[in-house]
Amino acid sequence: MEAIGPALKVFGAIQQMQMAKAQQQMYNMQAKQAEMQARANVLRTRAETLNHKRQGIEVLKKISSNLATINARAAAGSIDPFSGSVANLAIYNLGKGVTDFFTSKENQELMQLQGQVIEAGGAIQSAQYVAAGNMARRQGYINAAATLGEGAYMANQTGGFDFFKPSTPKYTGGMGSEA
Repeated sequence: MEAIGPALKVFGAIQQMQMAKAQQQMYNMQAKQAEMQARANVLRTRAETLNHKRQGIEVLKKISSNLATINARAAAGSIDPFSGSVANLAIYNLGKGVTDFFTSKENQELMQLQGQVIEAGGAIQSAQYVAAGNMARRQGYINAAATLGEGAYMANQTGGFDFFKPSTPKYTGGMGSEA
């Protein structure tokens, strides 16, 4: 009956080690999930980056179209398209278009940088989960060792390790054999 306590301690230690491994696996899965979520967010920002790039191209096309329209209408009315109010209109149109284009280009660059930040954040979060998993496993093993130590102490207190003790000869009280 005295061996039940130490045996339960051994069983408890095994359970602690198994729970530690399971907790590490859970953290590793969370790390994978953090990486996948970061990748999805990076892809989303890349799509937005491409959208800004497309907008910039559309702005350039519109500038070209507007300038061609201004020149064609001025020329159709026998007006010099490169001087006077027609030229001012063209310069104004060009200025607004260039501002829109560079705004779109800056948005594109910002989205690229945001994607890099998201990717780095996902990697950091993943590393934190992996580290937490490793720590949980180590802590589980330490707890298991402590539980085994408690079991060994209990076994020693109840005489469970007496068979390891060397037998000592009994003192007979004299120099020889007893009569």
